[in-house]
Amino acid sequence: MNLDLTYALQITLIGMSLVFGAIVLLWGIMVVMVRLMNPPAQPDSAAQEMPSEAELKQRAAAAAVSLALSKQLQQEAHLFPLPPTAFVSAWQAVTRSNQLRQRGPR
Repeated sequence: MNLDLTYALQITLIGMSLVFGAIVLLWGIMVVMVRLMNPPAQPDSAAQEMPSEAELKQRAAAAAVSLALSKQLQQEAHLFPLPPTAFVSAWQAVTRSNQLRQRGPR
């Protein structure tokens, strides 16, 4: 009995070692592939420059237009209000009547 338990523990240890070893190996392969496929980014001098005054004015004008259009769409959305909702939906009314019918007359 003791010998069987020893073999079982050895097989378990070997199996777990193989599984975790394979996981670590795949992790290492993924790290190497990411580093090979994605070279480090070169800092662009154009990206660090400040936008010109004309470009800033264009951006401000575009923001103002988009804000005005969104406000207009919000106002148009409320022209036709939704009808008032019922206190009890049709599903609730049918379910409640079925429950009352099951109780029988009083």
